[in-house]
Amino acid sequence: MAENRGNSKKDNIYIGVLASLGVILVILAVMYYMEHRDNKRYISEITTEKISLENELKLLSQDYDSLQTSNDTLNVQLKMEQEKITELLDRMKVFRNNSYFEINKYKKELGTLKGVLRDYIVQIDSLNTRNQLLTAENVRVKKQIDWVKDRNTKLEESTETMKEVISKAATLTLIDLACTPINRKGKDVKKISKTEKLVTNFTIQKNVTASTGLKALYVRITRPDEVVLGNPENLLFNFENTKLSYSATREIDYEGEQLDVAVFWDNDGSLIEGEYKVDVFTEGNHIGSAAFLLK
Repeated sequence: MAENRGNSKKDNIYIGVLASLGVILVILAVMYYMEHRDNKRYISEITTEKISLENELKLLSQDYDSLQTSNDTLNVQLKMEQEKITELLDRMKVFRNNSYFEINKYKKELGTLKGVLRDYIVQIDSLNTRNQLLTAENVRVKKQIDWVKDRNTKLEESTETMKEVISKAATLTLIDLACTPINRKGKDVKKISKTEKLVTNFTIQKNVTASTGLKALYVRITRPDEVVLGNPENLLFNFENTKLSYSATREIDYEGEQLDVAVFWDNDGSLIEGEYKVDVFTEGNHIGSAAFLLK
């Protein structure tokens, strides 16, 4: 009887030990699971931080690329900072130590690079401002020099300049220049087959500075193929040290007042379809130009 009680007591001890071991195993399993879960979340957070840092570094590299300066020393320094960014990116690619210590170290280096970038931006802005001021000053000085040169030139050539001004003021001008095809009755027509003449109409404007008296007007009509409609005698007139052919001419008695003028060209059968150009010349000056169509 005593022996049975002893065996029962031993069995209870074994059962208690096994139960305790089971509880410990359960606790260890739970602890392992929780540690594994925390470790996984920890690694995920570090990975996210790493990706974020890499993106910031790439953006920072673009910011450095965008900086423009004509200062060679600054350009060398900027290149060195870009090389640091490239080196840091390369180190992060092989980064395997999943610790916030390493991440924080990279963050610190990134912050330093950003601070350096801000300093360079300030320096470059300052240089650009100074360069703009120097450029503006150079432009101002150049303008002053040019003004002095121009003033001296004008003083030396004042007589010639006055002659030119007077000559331009005395040049005849015209308005309402137009060239129209007409038939035998003097009515406007649209077809070449019905065209008897081309009449060029314009108005010489009033000019009290211009010399009065007889003046020859030359009308030069150019076909679409650049051929000039000629006059019966194939005569030429002088213009800018050369001789040009003309289509028709008329002599007017100009008294300084406004004067309406019509100049006729007889159709010699050389008209073709297309856009024509009419130019008017007098006293060696080109005083008007217009275009018209013939169908």
